[in-house]
Amino acid sequence: MTIEQLKSNIKWWESKRWIYNVAVGLFGIFGIYDGLSRGEYSWTVDDTIGILIWGIGANIFYSLGILLELFDWYYLKNRVGIKRFRMVFFIIGILFSCLWTLWCSWIYFAKPHLW
Repeated sequence: MTIEQLKSNIKWWESKRWIYNVAVGLFGIFGIYDGLSRGEYSWTVDDTIGILIWGIGANIFYSLGILLELFDWYYLKNRVGIKRFRMVFFIIGILFSCLWTLWCSWIYFAKPHLW
């Protein structure tokens, strides 16, 4: 892989990051709306900080796609050919992140009712 190919790979992933962020954000908004509409809840600064940390963490995990391609290129000399499966990884990553976000928001708002 040349530097130009590396730049192209990074550009491919980064050009789709906004799709990932919008999708995960919409699922998060739905989860928060659903949780707040179930009953009385007092929103705090900690909740806002938690959402910011969640977004940063989600973007760190999104970057694993780029890192997997780099790992395959540098250490495995493209033997695995991860680049061929990048769209599959992208779709699976979006689905997993969206469902994980929704599930965690449901658990978060169900927490007071579990005790």
